[in-house]
Amino acid sequence: MNLGQLECPLDPGLANDLSLILEEEVVSVSWYEAKADNWVLSVLFKEDQESLVRERISMFFTENNLPLPKMTGSKLTDKDWVTAVYQGFPPLSIGRFYIYGMHIQESPPAGLIPLHIEAATAFGSGQHESTEGCLKALSLLDTQQIFSDPLDMGCGSGILAIAMAELWNVPVVACDNDPEAVRVTIENGQKNGVGHLIQGGVSEGFAAISAKKFDIITANILAGPLCHMAQDVGRALIPGGCIILSGLLSRQAEEVIHAYESVGIKLFSQIPIGDWSTLIMRKESNG
Repeated sequence: MNLGQLECPLDPGLANDLSLILEEEVVSVSWYEAKADNWVLSVLFKEDQESLVRERISMFFTENNLPLPKMTGSKLTDKDWVTAVYQGFPPLSIGRFYIYGMHIQESPPAGLIPLHIEAATAFGSGQHESTEGCLKALSLLDTQQIFSDPLDMGCGSGILAIAMAELWNVPVVACDNDPEAVRVTIENGQKNGVGHLIQGGVSEGFAAISAKKFDIITANILAGPLCHMAQDVGRALIPGGCIILSGLLSRQAEEVIHAYESVGIKLFSQIPIGDWSTLIMRKESNG
């Protein structure tokens, strides 16, 4: 299959929204930091889709009242792109976890919990700083207490739901507003031998699970949605419970912290990785 590639500068805070618009029509959507605070969106697509991709990107910037970016297009040579993508994702050791794809043949390091997650699935392969921060946060919290009622909000690939199931051997509620993400989460849970513990479901925020209570929540989304759901989290989290918030740039952390402190959830720890931050927050026992 002959592919084209289109790249343009893009604020990472907008990357997920644009990815959702493009991902069903193209081969892949990704973004990377070309140099300090200079992020680039990269889209791979079938060669005859370039005009469509340019139109979608232009429309997104126009609708968000942003100046149109310079878009650089190129043709890619014919090759096995699935293999090429996999080779670009080496195994990762993060906190208590070892994340690997099917192209990795060697045994996991002793003492680490293996998580089999393919890079080509829904968001969350451990490669991004926000996912890395969540896995480090889970590893830290595991040294302090055992949790029994976890929720993975916006589960993506299910990597965090699977990590919690592996850590505490308890049922984990995993929800997303994208049915494909829920399907992938359930499939990945089965691949990792914890499918019986993953309770996947489609939900727009907390709408479908408003009656449930949790003692730990992971939410690797974006700063805006995280702030918007603060009151729902305040109702869903039991006193003394923890929430791991990620998908936000460090410059957005203060806004997110303020949103949660206003509902009685206080900052416990902050994990900065590059330009990104992961927050561990705890609901006050008298909240």
